[in-house]
Amino acid sequence: MFCLHDYFNHFNHYPPFSFVQIIWRLARSSWILHANCNKRRVAAISALLSSVLHPSVFSDEEMHVSESASGPLKWFVGMILEEGTKSPRTIRLAALHLTGLWLLHPTILRFYIKELKLLSLHGSVAFDEDFEAELTDNHEAKIEVSCLLSVAEPGLAEAFINTELYARVSVAVLFNKLVDLARMVGSSSSIEHRNCSAALEAGKLFLLELLDSAINDKDLAKELYKKYSAIHRRKIRVWQMICVLTQFVCDDIVEQVTHCLHVSLYRNNLPAIRQYLETFAINVYLKFPSLVRKQLVPILRDHAVRPQALSSYVFISANVILHASETVRSMHLDDLLPPIIPLLTSHHHSLRGFTQLLVYKVLCKFWRPTSSEALESATLEKRCFEDLREYLAKNSDCSRLRASMEGYLDAYNPKLSATPTGIFVNRIEELEFECVPTSLMEQVLKFLNGVREDLRCSMARDLVTMKNESLRIDKQPDSQESSSIVSDINSLSARYASMDFQKKFTISKHEKQDNGVISSVGLNETLKQLLEMENEGQLVDQLLQSRLVTLDKVTTSRQSIILVASLIDRIPNLAGLARTCEVFKASGLAISDVNVTRDKQFQLISVTAEKWVPIIEVPVESLKGFLERKKCEGFSILGLEQTANSFPLDQYQFPKKAVLVLGREKEGIPVDIIHILDACIEIPQLGVVRSLNVHVSGAIALWEYTRQQRS
Repeated sequence: MFCLHDYFNHFNHYPPFSFVQIIWRLARSSWILHANCNKRRVAAISALLSSVLHPSVFSDEEMHVSESASGPLKWFVGMILEEGTKSPRTIRLAALHLTGLWLLHPTILRFYIKELKLLSLHGSVAFDEDFEAELTDNHEAKIEVSCLLSVAEPGLAEAFINTELYARVSVAVLFNKLVDLARMVGSSSSIEHRNCSAALEAGKLFLLELLDSAINDKDLAKELYKKYSAIHRRKIRVWQMICVLTQFVCDDIVEQVTHCLHVSLYRNNLPAIRQYLETFAINVYLKFPSLVRKQLVPILRDHAVRPQALSSYVFISANVILHASETVRSMHLDDLLPPIIPLLTSHHHSLRGFTQLLVYKVLCKFWRPTSSEALESATLEKRCFEDLREYLAKNSDCSRLRASMEGYLDAYNPKLSATPTGIFVNRIEELEFECVPTSLMEQVLKFLNGVREDLRCSMARDLVTMKNESLRIDKQPDSQESSSIVSDINSLSARYASMDFQKKFTISKHEKQDNGVISSVGLNETLKQLLEMENEGQLVDQLLQSRLVTLDKVTTSRQSIILVASLIDRIPNLAGLARTCEVFKASGLAISDVNVTRDKQFQLISVTAEKWVPIIEVPVESLKGFLERKKCEGFSILGLEQTANSFPLDQYQFPKKAVLVLGREKEGIPVDIIHILDACIEIPQLGVVRSLNVHVSGAIALWEYTRQQRS
């Protein structure tokens, strides 16, 4: 591969226009040569990037923009990144080199805002086996990659170079280093001052571009989207990058920034995304404390704000109090705590529990306990707060809630959470989904759901006890005539005791004669009513028994296989799998969110299958536990995945009780799930294309299981 800088000395005497034309020809020729190569080798891509995008010409603005049109190097970068959307190794190597060049020449950054956004939102195949092998075994590839510029911090490249996160991690690290340059504006030489000013302006420009996309882009602005879907991922990526850009918020753009922030906070978003909005907001208000009284307090006092948004504002306010400097902390406490306290009584359970958790944290840190003697003479306000703190400390439910948080609030650091280290490096173990940690709100909801489940179980036990109670008569009559009638009533009572519902009958005082003997006429009427009730009860009982028998037949006729599709995002695939499970009478279909069954597209494809096949909600974070429970119940846990030890489908003998796990579209089954599997199965393929659609694969595997059971 030739290097452009070898020609520079030869062409130094040419006028600038001719030099640009020469670079145009060389850039186009290099691209044509690259595009006609069938293989995308690491060494070749690295050599191409280091040769065409050489530091000695990259600083020349005419190479990027010329007379309102793209220059040769900007055109070349555009072609490389366009190819990178289909070739993971190309975009990773391009990100490695480009971020190094931009750090070296920050004055050029303003021409590449669109490209920076593309790298920040990029997501593709997570692992490239050939890429790893080439870097390990190919000496030439190692040399060429080492020639590329890089902004990566120690250990970062090794951890992320072969993951889909590498492009955005590189951009995040770039801007984290540009912050240091931006802080030096006005305190350096003229040349350095130009670079520092360029770094600051580029950061502000990129931040405003991302915020504008977050509230106006058709996909990023959506409020209804599926968990773990492509839209969910893109939203996370854009807010992760916005958090990194927090330090570029300055006086001249802060109003514009907070406007976009509040628009996003008011919208419906999943907790995984809201935690990044909250971290960004906390850092903005810590940097601009005067905005707290102006913006946060009116929102907390607005009783029409939806609970989801209020939960975020309570979290933001509490952390502004907890992490503010000593000079403004007292002011924030006076402004923010009074409007937060009423939310402790909210009818919305998650907002109430969330507020209890945060208020207790604030009171413990800033409210000193008062002795009982001093409390007697204390003001009403102080006594109220002391009792509130004591209640939150000693109440068993509040204590259980705090214990379930496992020190999350103590460990939370908003400033660290807005750096590449906090967002990516500290989250390597959570690579499965965009390095997203479990948010505090998710932990609170998990706890409350557990409490509700305990309550349901308790109520169900009480209901069973109530249903099994016998029919009773409060008082016994004295006359002989009434005794025989009462004995008939008692016999009916015994028959009612065996039924599935309860009707309690009490003889009231006005039904008794003055001499204490029950009127035989009244008892005869009562007996008649009870006989009618018995006949109605028998009809209901017969109907229930008939329904139970029918359901029993449907259940027992199903095959002992459960299809697990919790890792699948796309609605057409989920709907198709539901239809397939019903056609082959699978025991159940596990998906991450049962709400998807109400989607019109799902119902159109499933053709009512969701009404017949048992659908189980198993979120991705609960998948391991679900599989382990099924293994304890005697099920074999199988995965449909291509691995080194996979059995061909036509050669595998299915056990009768089986759970079949399907992988994500593109990525397949995660490694930690594969470790749980008893066996992996693959469908033999003869063509060039490596894989089948996940719904098609599931249908083929389910038919093979059915065929074996039928024979």
